[in-house]
Amino acid sequence: MSNQRANNSEIVRQVAFILVFVLVAVAGIFFLLSKKSVTSSHLVQFHVDASGGYAIITLQAGNVSISKPTRVTTPWNRTISVPKGSEVYLTASNPTHTGTLTCSIVINNNSWQKEITGAPKDGVACAGIIP
Repeated sequence: MSNQRANNSEIVRQVAFILVFVLVAVAGIFFLLSKKSVTSSHLVQFHVDASGGYAIITLQAGNVSISKPTRVTTPWNRTISVPKGSEVYLTASNPTHTGTLTCSIVINNNSWQKEITGAPKDGVACAGIIP
């Protein structure tokens, strides 16, 4: 009888250990999945500056598309929530062909892409895949 109780006690301990292990594993998986959903998109800032006071831009980012070259006054900024893994690009040209032209992309307040050129060159492009 004592042997029977010892065996039963050992089985109960093993089952308890397995249950605790499974609960910890499930909690860990839930934590990782919830963490992933929080960072599935990023706040992305696009910036263009031109010495002449305006630039011609195109932009593709997430659901936002300015595919037709569009004249904007500079400095020009746009902030968009963009899904992780999205391709983004920003192009800018300086129709005055004077001074400098800059484009930059900032992700979650961290500089990510930047391109600067001076006359006589009149175009810049910043692009990449959102990490």
